[in-house]
Amino acid sequence: MMKKTGIFSFVVFAVACGGSEPPPKEAAAPSPPPPHHGPRLKMQSELGQIDPAQTDATWTKIQPALMRCYQDGQQRLEYLGGDVKFFLRVGQDGSAKYVYLIDGTLGNRKAERCMLDLVLGTAWPEPDGGEAEVQKSMGFDPPGNVRAPSDWSTDRIAAALGAHSADFAKCKAGTSGTFRVTVYVQPAGKGGQVASAGVAPPDKDSEEKADCLVDVVKKMKLPSPGSYAAKVSFTL
Repeated sequence: MMKKTGIFSFVVFAVACGGSEPPPKEAAAPSPPPPHHGPRLKMQSELGQIDPAQTDATWTKIQPALMRCYQDGQQRLEYLGGDVKFFLRVGQDGSAKYVYLIDGTLGNRKAERCMLDLVLGTAWPEPDGGEAEVQKSMGFDPPGNVRAPSDWSTDRIAAALGAHSADFAKCKAGTSGTFRVTVYVQPAGKGGQVASAGVAPPDKDSEEKADCLVDVVKKMKLPSPGSYAAKVSFTL
């Protein structure tokens, strides 16, 4: 009986010894990184976002002035009319970085230049996240009692274009894009002279090229359209 009691006592002792071991140490928490005192980097996308409602409101605000640019041209050429499409780059401060006509059939460089200068001098909504790009199309029509010019195909002026091909190439030197040119031709009695011309260049860097092309176009001798003016658009 005493022998069995001794065995039991040993087992209890062994368990007691095992339970008395100290708990394992916990891993020390990592120390916080030292404060950063250098310049804080700020990521920015190439193009930001601009509020469409505020942008449309700005276009509406300057529309009367744009109309005056057109009306000044229409007083010189009663049948002047057509569409223009602006391409505008707005800086983060709301200023216009540049603007040009990405397309257009108005056909009057003076009126086009007036509109471009107006858009360039306008304060625009400030974009969020970088500079923003805006495109806007507008149409201008002469009074309803004014007869529209006859529409010509490019074939009607092919000979004149060929005669000035070297001059056109000189104007376009250094560019690879396409220029859209619109021309009004004087009616009979004025020898098919160019009454007016306008240009939509391929990019912002081609504005001076556009002026050069208009100067060449105005020198062209075109067929007479008859008793009323004609209008033709073509690409160079």
